[in-house]
Amino acid sequence: MNSQDMKREFLILYDKITNFDAPGYEEVEISIFLTKAQERLTLSSLRAKSNKYDEGFEETEIRRKELNELVKGVDIILPSSLQLGALPNGTLYTLPDDLLLSISEEVTTSSEDACKDGKRLRIKPTTHDEYAMNRSNPFKRPNIHRYVWRLDYENNQHELITDGTFNISTYHLRYVKKLQPIIIGTDTVDGEAGPLDCELSELLHKRIVDEAVKIATGITDPEKYQIKSIEQQAGN
Repeated sequence: MNSQDMKREFLILYDKITNFDAPGYEEVEISIFLTKAQERLTLSSLRAKSNKYDEGFEETEIRRKELNELVKGVDIILPSSLQLGALPNGTLYTLPDDLLLSISEEVTTSSEDACKDGKRLRIKPTTHDEYAMNRSNPFKRPNIHRYVWRLDYENNQHELITDGTFNISTYHLRYVKKLQPIIIGTDTVDGEAGPLDCELSELLHKRIVDEAVKIATGITDPEKYQIKSIEQQAGN
């Protein structure tokens, strides 16, 4: 469905639930409802074990198809221009502006030692507490045979930490990108001018409309919103 199709279906369902006795909404308001609905469904799909079937992101074919339009990949070669605040053996890398969630990370190593050059290592996301506890532990800290640590850092950066015996030539990152809003008319939503269609798979479009109707009904008629919420939970 394009954005106009989503608007028409929204109005049909909304009028059916409210029995035509609720106030109408302008296009910009419907656009906001649809945008909020796709955000909710996307975040729900990205959470592991997010429904009664214990299906997390990429655990079934249909759930992979639902979000495949948002998956992107990039090879980052150059570190951030400023390395102020980097930890020992750590290097800061600036992330893509549209990154929402990292889903796969690896590095290619660089070293004058042929045994350590050109290896592909996985990245282990690590908290600062884990770093502090394990940085001196030879069995848990990073090395050429195991992995590289990754810490989150300010200003949209990741810090990759090695054991200091090799460098990183390329940071391979696959991620889920941020959603663009759904905009029906020519108004502006979230800084973007319309019209803009939903970029998610068609598999999700009707669910997005249903969620948008729930949101709108919750504003105008909370009791009917609760009924629809219970019906949807029973159907999931």
